[in-house]
Amino acid sequence: MPAWRWCFVNCPEATKNIYIHGTKIIELFIDNAADDATKEAYVDTLMMVYDNRITYFGQEGLVLGRKGVSMLKYRSNDIQAAYDVFARSFELQGDKTEYFVLQYYMNTAVVIFGNEKLTKEDVVEIYSRVSDVINAQINNAADSKKPKLEQTAAEIEKLFVNSGAADCEAIINLFGPKFEADPENLEMAKKIVGLLDRGKSDECQLSDLYMNAAVLVYTNEKSSTSAHSIAQGYFKRDDGANAEKYYKEAIELEEDALKKADMYYELGLLYYGTLRNYPAARNAARGAIGENPNHGKAYILIGKVYAASGCGETAFEKKSVNWLIVDQFIKAKSVTDDEDVIQDANQLIGRYSSKFPTLEEVFWLNLSEGQTVTIGCWINETTTIRCNQ
Repeated sequence: MPAWRWCFVNCPEATKNIYIHGTKIIELFIDNAADDATKEAYVDTLMMVYDNRITYFGQEGLVLGRKGVSMLKYRSNDIQAAYDVFARSFELQGDKTEYFVLQYYMNTAVVIFGNEKLTKEDVVEIYSRVSDVINAQINNAADSKKPKLEQTAAEIEKLFVNSGAADCEAIINLFGPKFEADPENLEMAKKIVGLLDRGKSDECQLSDLYMNAAVLVYTNEKSSTSAHSIAQGYFKRDDGANAEKYYKEAIELEEDALKKADMYYELGLLYYGTLRNYPAARNAARGAIGENPNHGKAYILIGKVYAASGCGETAFEKKSVNWLIVDQFIKAKSVTDDEDVIQDANQLIGRYSSKFPTLEEVFWLNLSEGQTVTIGCWINETTTIRCNQ
């Protein structure tokens, strides 16, 4: 310490190592200080080391980021001061900000927001800028460095999502006027879609801002993901025609079988609930099963489609459709280990089994239990006669 102090006082411009090694020396004395007063005196010295490094060797943005980390470590009760230092560091460093500084900046912003010193829009803006930087660093990093950067990106996103500021209203208030002023800004549109996709309610995808941004992204960079986002938005708006169009495009562009299966299933729900096109709903559900044979929800959808179709002219024919309906729910159970699907299927089996024709009704039509029959209408499938005793 005496030799270092002499250099620090008498030849401050001799070498940057005075400051690089000086922080390590001072931190050792801080950690081993005998009392709080001595510790605080060393913390003051540490802050001076950072400040003098900036005075004599520049690199203000870089050094401020590291100074902010030390402030949090040794003066954690003054979050506002640390936040101000991180904000200035980020302003100066931009996309060169060190990854750990990015996380601390986001962390302090969330705390300051909790103390009502920042608005929701402020936090959204900070997250937007910080996430852009960390994602760019991930894209440009060597493979060996990517895991640490990706972990940091995940932590930053978690901080934002749990901050209480990540709601649709704040995002729309911040980016709505900006996008209206520059409606062809593709990068902004991507950012808007990414932020609103994190929303936990339909309000996000139902907004005009989301739809306009999503359409711009898709128009410029067609992908299954962007088409799917638009389809879901139109679905939630009850715009069946546009939803159908974009679901078909998303399915055509998607290469992952499981993702494609889920898109087929959602398209089936659209046909079933919004467009009331039951044959198309069955075809879409079968498309889901074709891509993922274990898609139990698709079988349940087919059963519900048959139940809603109103097939049959006589009372007996209408009851007969329930055989096929239950068949689908039994298949749903047999292909999945999803407990929610199994529970749903069991309830539906109980409900529709109670609607089977009686043994007497079957007898008077010269039929017998266990016999194979074909259900006509548009369904045109075979099933087995069962009776409701």
